[in-house]
Amino acid sequence: MDFLSLFVKDFIIQLQSPTLAFLIGGMILAALGSELVIPESICTIIVFMLLTKIGLTGGIAIRNSNLLDMVLPMISAVAIGIIVVFIARYTLAKLPNVKVVDAIATGGVVLV
Repeated sequence: MDFLSLFVKDFIIQLQSPTLAFLIGGMILAALGSELVIPESICTIIVFMLLTKIGLTGGIAIRNSNLLDMVLPMISAVAIGIIVVFIARYTLAKLPNVKVVDAIATGGVVLV
């Protein structure tokens, strides 16, 4: 039961993050068929800020950890990433109207 309460607590905290808010907002707008267009300059700033946040958070976490303890998770993450992209390439690309490039991109997005 402890695991479930921790999961729900972390899930609620994650729902309050701007990154997830943008993702959910975009999904809702797309599902409603909105014609919303965000200017390119604003998109560039948003992408820059999100990537900077992700990079700084990861860098600080790596700085505070033992690198030897991270070797196995790093190798596993790379292997899983490669496998997922290959699975997407050879399964999603067989669907009608799906280009190989789009299938690979979708497989890569799943990992993010």
